[in-house]
Amino acid sequence: MAGSGAGFWRRAMNRWQRPVARDDGAPSSMGPSEMPGVDIAGYPLVRTFAHGALGELHLATDPATGAPLAIKTVRLHGSELTRERFVRESQAAERLRHPAIVRCVGSGIEGKGDTAVGWIAMEWVAGTDLSRYASPVRLLPEPLVLELVAQAAEGLAHAHALGVVHRDIKPANLLFNPARGTLKITDFGCAHLSDAERSRSGVLAGTPVYMAPEQLSGAPVDGRCDLYALGVVLFELLTGHLPFEAGSMGELTAAISSAPPPAITALRPDLPAALDDLIARLLAKAPAERHADGHQLAAELRRLAATLPTAALSGAITTGERHAGGAGTMVPPSRPAARPS
Repeated sequence: MAGSGAGFWRRAMNRWQRPVARDDGAPSSMGPSEMPGVDIAGYPLVRTFAHGALGELHLATDPATGAPLAIKTVRLHGSELTRERFVRESQAAERLRHPAIVRCVGSGIEGKGDTAVGWIAMEWVAGTDLSRYASPVRLLPEPLVLELVAQAAEGLAHAHALGVVHRDIKPANLLFNPARGTLKITDFGCAHLSDAERSRSGVLAGTPVYMAPEQLSGAPVDGRCDLYALGVVLFELLTGHLPFEAGSMGELTAAISSAPPPAITALRPDLPAALDDLIARLLAKAPAERHADGHQLAAELRRLAATLPTAALSGAITTGERHAGGAGTMVPPSRPAARPS
């Protein structure tokens, strides 16, 4: 259900991804010559790419290999509870080893008290995030969309098997390498170990437009809330629209909790009706009605992709865009995109 508040929600959900602008309008990122001798936990910093309410994203160098790394910093505000939660979540992220998940190579806390800063060092991923393609004029070919979402589903299945729930799946946290046609999930900083005690905490983490009904209500969640969010991402990448949009948090919560999702074929009559069934299952209000796990979802997506025309796919993997949409030029694969990891 489209609403006049769509712009508000898009601005809210992208606030972390946008670099702060200087007075002259240029991004507030620093060149290598401007950061001599600056490091975090022994990792020399090259440039700051993004600022957010809680921290920053830096390009750094691995002193042992010279390879580029992404380092995300989080201000901890001196709270012991916050420090403990950061340690838990960063350690959980370090356990994840899957081709579709950005690899964490280290984490820790620098400083004490109100100056304490948590940091997570990750592999640097070339490409861009999928928020670029959540627009009607920049839609990727359907077989590629289904394959990328299948890769994300398999990465989530790995995380869920280790007891880690992401809780903030959205296009901005899915990194696409168009040269390889591959995807990696990033930002497990909102992840929680899905044990009963922490699930009962009622802490709301994530981006509301992608949240499952049980997550919005503060009820216990498991990996099926991530599959719901992936269903929203799939709908958005195929149509350029969100299934539920509203002008206020109350209206959004009501829509997600009770309104049926629109049929994707109502917006894209050219798509197969089987996609209506798949997305309706992913966006089911009750977790038990969704796919059992990411492996099951990935298999279904790939079976469906095999039935779709593939003629438009060859050029899209290298350009990363649908030529007919008249979209702009994307960041070349050799140039890392500014984003939080």
